[in-house]
Amino acid sequence: MKNGNCTFTNNSINQTLENKKRQKHSRLPLIILALFLIIGLCLGYRMMQSDTSGIFSLPPNVIFSLRSTNGKVLNYDVSFVPEERDEIFVLYQNLSDADKNVYNLFMDLVENRSAEKYVSAIIFSKDTLEEFGEDRLLWDIYYAMCYDHPEYFFLFTDTSAVDYRTLEMRNHIIYFIKIEVVDPSENKQIAAFEEAAADFLEDIDLTGTDEEIELAIHDKLIDVVTYDDPILNDTDETWDLGHTAYGALVCDSEGRPNHAVCGGYSFAFEYLLHRAGIPCGYVTGAAHSIPSSEYDTDTHAWNAVQISGKWYEVDSTWNDIAYDVSEDPQFYNALLSDDEKVFNVCHHYYNRTTAEMQNLEATDDTLFCIEGYEPYNAVYDTSHIRAGLSDHESDQLDIFLNSLIPIAE
Repeated sequence: MKNGNCTFTNNSINQTLENKKRQKHSRLPLIILALFLIIGLCLGYRMMQSDTSGIFSLPPNVIFSLRSTNGKVLNYDVSFVPEERDEIFVLYQNLSDADKNVYNLFMDLVENRSAEKYVSAIIFSKDTLEEFGEDRLLWDIYYAMCYDHPEYFFLFTDTSAVDYRTLEMRNHIIYFIKIEVVDPSENKQIAAFEEAAADFLEDIDLTGTDEEIELAIHDKLIDVVTYDDPILNDTDETWDLGHTAYGALVCDSEGRPNHAVCGGYSFAFEYLLHRAGIPCGYVTGAAHSIPSSEYDTDTHAWNAVQISGKWYEVDSTWNDIAYDVSEDPQFYNALLSDDEKVFNVCHHYYNRTTAEMQNLEATDDTLFCIEGYEPYNAVYDTSHIRAGLSDHESDQLDIFLNSLIPIAE
């Protein structure tokens, strides 16, 4: 072919086309590599923005699987220093650093539960999961967070708020977790709870000593709260609000004002002391009379509280003794007129050591001698034993949580 001074042959045209094809194919791997670099940089930047740690020590395929996670990302097997939290949160203080990081991830999920599709991820090596198990690594820590924060009462009453899925890789398993608002009335309940707590503390002198504040809160709590007998034997897996601080300070699920069982008393006492800056934890175990009685229970709750650097145990539920004066007006009016003995009865389970609670005898301090009646002791010999401190069969979660609470000595 002739065109002016230029002559092209079919061979030269074919060679030119072949060269272009080679150039195009040679650029394709570079383009793919560039795309992966861009995705990696974007993912890395987003992960750094979401406060992650130990992520870039993971295989690339694991990192790539996290690209759609918009919450926090945590590699459990890489140690890093967790954030500090106030010492009032007793369970948190006694977790390992790795478990504290899981606790903090759950806290972040609760605080962002209203955000749309807010999902966080925890990566475990298969060796770690095999050694400790899912319950220990995830759900024990989740409940430690819940029990440290009685204001999260809504997490107890609807367990469907927590959702997760897993992705299994070659040597790792990723847990994608989210916490959502399930009950549309949740915000109203939270507002009512905070208002009730503020009202409760309004006439408590928070400038006093820890001893004075604890006593004032305890005495007002047992005066305000009524034991919630209707839900005592409730077998429903969903917790009634009477098991929570909300029941004690606001109402139970049936709307009965200030009605709670032992869990509600204990969570409320914990939360109110937290508001006053006093460390307090939620203890579970068995509580029996000696000899046994109808009030014995293998699933009881009370508190451990730190006052002036020393730990004590308090059972506000069993300190809240109510009398039906109508049964014998003469007797009970005489009994209630003895202020000193009544005070002793209402503080029999107050600021005791763990050993004392395990074998607490009735004494003359609670013995009423009323003319015309046989001597009457308003309390019994009793035993409160923390889950995990005896041969009695206990729930593994209770044992774990109790292990994080100091013994009162």
